Amino acid sequence: MITHANVVIYSYHYLLDPKVAELVSRELGKGSIVVFDEAHNIDNVCIESMSVDITRPILEASSRSIVSLTEHLDRLALTNSVTQTAGSNDAEKLRNEYERLVEGLRALADARETNEVLGNPALPDDVLQEAVPGNIRKAEHFIAFLRRFVEYLKTRLRTQQVVAATPAAFLMHLREMTFIEWKPLQFCAERLSSLVCTLEITNIDEFAALNKVAMFATLVATYPQER
Repeated sequence: MITHANVVIYSYHYLLDPKVAELVSRELGKGSIVVFDEAHNIDNVCIESMSVDITRPILEASSRSIVSLTEHLDRLALTNSVTQTAGSNDAEKLRNEYERLVEGLRALADARETNEVLGNPALPDDVLQEAVPGNIRKAEHFIAFLRRFVEYLKTRLRTQQVVAATPAAFLMHLREMTFIEWKPLQFCAERLSSLVCTLEITNIDEFAALNKVAMFATLVATYPQER
């Protein structure tokens, strides 16, 4: 409908929040005129849309979601070994996903339905053209990657002091402690959404906390002040 409308009135977030702008406003024409009402609120909206609250309960729920993903993969492997016909279909889904990840996120997005399973931050076009890093292409490797990242965040929250750090400083400390590089973090949100879609998981609410962690990873790696 947005491509046929002469006037569109909607919330700031549909244009400024990278987690929803790609879904709602991507068909907005380049020649469109944008008028902001109460424009002095834009800074606050941008800060809010680029902020992610990570708490201990969220990290604990994320750990449970990681266990659930592992169980889904284990059941898939069991199906493959017991029933060759049914297993070949499931294995083919993972192979097709892997090939799309090699081609890049743009190809992955084109292959999926327009309705997103999980909301993701918008990635710049140059990132969308890249292949997903090899260490998170396979599902089991990506799950192990998420587990390491969640455990790191848990250690950061155990401190009794308030610590302020720039995204660049956070990424540097993360690399020193876990050897996790910033590049695969960029793809975390989309990679998780792809995996949930490929495994045909219907209980999406179960993964809300883990999706928030993946979203944080993508944001901090994609929009650092310096690298």
